[in-house]
Amino acid sequence: MYREHVAGVWRYVRTRVPANVDADDVTAEVFVKAMRSWDRFDDRRGTVGAWLIGIARHVVADWWARQSREVPVAEVDVDAAAMSAPDGDPETSMLRAAAADDVRSRLWVLTAREREAVALRFGTELSSEEIGVAMGISATAARMLVYRGVAKLREVMPR
Repeated sequence: MYREHVAGVWRYVRTRVPANVDADDVTAEVFVKAMRSWDRFDDRRGTVGAWLIGIARHVVADWWARQSREVPVAEVDVDAAAMSAPDGDPETSMLRAAAADDVRSRLWVLTAREREAVALRFGTELSSEEIGVAMGISATAARMLVYRGVAKLREVMPR
């Protein structure tokens, strides 16, 4: 379970906390909580990946509560290595990192729920059904949040 899902959980967590070291700590805590509550996992309610992201959402919220502050979305920096091209092409990696920075700097136009849905969809590549489970909403509502979020981002992105 860990090997299969750690990368997706880390990518999601990294979009929500400001540094790699924090993402490492939060991701570890997610898997500790998952192992402690494994007996409560119900595969009829969703996939393991969606269940883990649900746990991650709560662990991230707890992490921020312990920090006693909230960082603006634009301050959250995604590691360029996480955005690297599968073939290792440095130019493609740089373009992806620049595009991610450009999108991230405009996330302020989204509501908190839209940001969360967009992060789940594009940060962890969850399906609408899995996003719905993670956020406690229907798959249709999850699709609408992602759709609205992407539409708002398109309005503020340069052409």
